[in-house]
Amino acid sequence: MNQIIYSKWVFEDDDIRSAQIYRATSLIADSLEPNTLNATVRCSDSSILEFEQDTRLTYVHSTDLPAYFYIQDITRTGPDEYAISAMSAIGRLIHGEQHYGGIYTGQTVGQVIPEICGPVPCVVKTNLQDVQIYGWLPIASRRDNLAQVLFAVGAWIRDDLDGVLHIERLWDGYTANITQAQIYQGPSMSYGAKVTQVVVTEHQYVQGGEEVTLFEGQSQQGDIITFSEPAYNLRASGFSILESNANYAKITAGNGTLIGSAYIHNTRQVSADVSQAAEPNVVTVSDATLVSLVNSSDVAQRLAQYYACLATFDGDILPGQQLDGNVVGIYDPFDRQMVQACLKSLDIKISGTLKATVSALVGFKPPQVDDSQTLDERIVLTGSGTYQIPAGTTLIRYVLISGAQGGHCGQKGGDVGTSPSVSWSDPTWGDQYRGCGLADGGVGGEGGAPGAGARILEGTLDISDIASIPYSCGLGGLGAAYDPDDPDGAAGSDTELGAATTAGAQAPEDGYTDPITGEKYGGIGDQGIPGGKGAGKAAEVTTVDDETVQLFDPAESVTDEDGNTWSGGLTETEADAPDRVAMEMRENDGARIWYSRGLGAGAAAGANGSGPGPEASVSVRSSSIVATAASGLDGATPALTPKKPAQYGKGGRGGYGGGGASSGGLAIGSTDSSDYTVSITAGTGGLGGNGGPGGPGGDGCIILYISRAIPQESGPLVTSDAKWFLDKHGRRFIT
Repeated sequence: MNQIIYSKWVFEDDDIRSAQIYRATSLIADSLEPNTLNATVRCSDSSILEFEQDTRLTYVHSTDLPAYFYIQDITRTGPDEYAISAMSAIGRLIHGEQHYGGIYTGQTVGQVIPEICGPVPCVVKTNLQDVQIYGWLPIASRRDNLAQVLFAVGAWIRDDLDGVLHIERLWDGYTANITQAQIYQGPSMSYGAKVTQVVVTEHQYVQGGEEVTLFEGQSQQGDIITFSEPAYNLRASGFSILESNANYAKITAGNGTLIGSAYIHNTRQVSADVSQAAEPNVVTVSDATLVSLVNSSDVAQRLAQYYACLATFDGDILPGQQLDGNVVGIYDPFDRQMVQACLKSLDIKISGTLKATVSALVGFKPPQVDDSQTLDERIVLTGSGTYQIPAGTTLIRYVLISGAQGGHCGQKGGDVGTSPSVSWSDPTWGDQYRGCGLADGGVGGEGGAPGAGARILEGTLDISDIASIPYSCGLGGLGAAYDPDDPDGAAGSDTELGAATTAGAQAPEDGYTDPITGEKYGGIGDQGIPGGKGAGKAAEVTTVDDETVQLFDPAESVTDEDGNTWSGGLTETEADAPDRVAMEMRENDGARIWYSRGLGAGAAAGANGSGPGPEASVSVRSSSIVATAASGLDGATPALTPKKPAQYGKGGRGGYGGGGASSGGLAIGSTDSSDYTVSITAGTGGLGGNGGPGGPGGDGCIILYISRAIPQESGPLVTSDAKWFLDKHGRRFIT
């Protein structure tokens, strides 16, 4: 008996003109194809056309348990004839709301899959619940993003009879035998070309990219702005962000700009050999963005296992309880023997006696949890010693990080020469003023250039026939001592693990970001901190006169890497005008002179700037004034060396810059009689302080990612008397 039940209608054998059920499972879990039911039924009630999409339909064959489908379309094909098209619960994930994806940094399968499935009920098997996911999902249909997750973790969907999606591994045990008597005439056995290698691209998304404009313009309340590439650190002006993730932002009404920062997308290829052939035939998978360092080897091995199977059985059979994805024994009509195969699809023609067209991959055995090579353990080695390989280890990926280069030395601060001559006339009284003004303060010496980061080598450790392996982590190189020629800091030493070494490896500027912890290793060091500028003429002064001659910019302070501040040298100022150099005056009957002390010098890390400077030399005589303006001061020389970075493999910080020298003091004279003279010799500025030594580079380390086999017993549960344990519907419990 066949029965189709939809809403108030029940169609039985005579009412079912034709019907077909198609079931399929991708054996590499790279796609999700819904099961379909297509039937033509006889019905005298045209209101059957008033259907709602995804209304449930039930199909029952004989005494089998019911199977549930969801209406997609009903078409009238005759006066009392209607074609019904329905899909299994997977089909409900194709249409409707899309899934907004995002960046995944270790969320578990048990968290992610229910969120993707949304309104469609699902159950994730216990041994998959805690598997962690890393990478990115785009904005796509719920079905497509779910397929990405399943491919990454090696899981499949099994449609339960009540429409619930069960996420689990395929069972590798035999479920049935398809004997010669069950096979109709005309089967075939096709053979694919040998695949020699599988190449899988692993993906990593790291913060640190450039700032990007994601949207600019006018928006309505609730507008959703989607991004072509993932972004983080979203900021809005002119409107507000209501909700967001790496792929989109929902915003309020307004007119403005949405900006964010791009992720850096790193990729690496992992390969697995499949077979030997005269000509290479390589299968590549590059767009599975949840394949990461953690699972790339496991994905590659699963694909290699699949592509090693070349024979496919296609034919019509008399079906029993077989389901797609089941392992069966099937009769090979050409070699006349039973072979193991895994069912890829069944196209079942519904009638009094069912007939199914099947496709089965010969020799394929679905991988199990204990076959997995997921890298779910991590250890960081430092120093040197012998690493004992844990029992049960099946795979080790390593990242060797050498010692980093030391930083360059800091640069010398700027010197200040002889103070400039200045002169002007008083616009009211016509008095003439001449002498030496303030020079520009010496610039602070630039901080030294950073050292290069560690040389980094990634690879897979050959653990066959070894129980332990020696290792040695490189040391960071010393920073360069001060030298006007600015030499490089010393290179760090190499890191070694057995025969693997960082010698000759590249030193990427961005270093290496651990996909599991997000910690950064290696990478170029920090720029050195500059010295402070020495005090000198105010930058705003373009014309020197009564109002501007005393204006100055003070010596700059320096804050070191620990947050300690070292003060610039003091300059004496007018009590009521702190932006003006303090002046003294001397005179006789026909001449006057105004003068100041030298100004304060720039600071450097670990050393305050000197100041105030020395006094001017002034001699007042009966008919003249003779003066030598005060000299400036030398800039400070750093007393500190940057610390070794705490980050393994990070380049040394550049050395601290020297302080800038200060200007000499003012000396301005005036006379109102030809019988009196004022003679002024300009002061000389100071010399800039030398730069400090560069900081040492960070020490190296080794990161190991480890996969260990965890024995699992799978298969149908049995009772104490070795019978299958069944639920209330007569179904086997399988673990």
